[in-house]
Amino acid sequence: MANVPRIQVQDVEGITVIRFQDNQLFDERTVREVADQVATALPNDGRPIRVVLDFTNVNLISSSLLSKLILLQRRVDGTGGRLRLCEISPILQQVFRTSNLDRLFAIDRDQRAALSAF
Repeated sequence: MANVPRIQVQDVEGITVIRFQDNQLFDERTVREVADQVATALPNDGRPIRVVLDFTNVNLISSSLLSKLILLQRRVDGTGGRLRLCEISPILQQVFRTSNLDRLFAIDRDQRAALSAF
């Protein structure tokens, strides 16, 4: 595990809220560390995973991170849980639209909307 915390984790009424700390989730090392830290933060006991990913601080992401998000969505789906994304900048929204990933992920305007969707 990395020495640098790349995420901030909070439990809100049984929902894991993960906020990314980095402005850029682009280089391979950062993406790998983020993915490892997210995986560690989520339950691995068979219970449905309920998670919100908060992109408030993020303004640049790589295709590698998008791949990790797709794998996370599959993991969450496999538990019967739900994954929601929020606080995505207009630039990142365009990335999700261009790659048609806005159809795969549930995207909410803000954290409050994401949490209330559960």
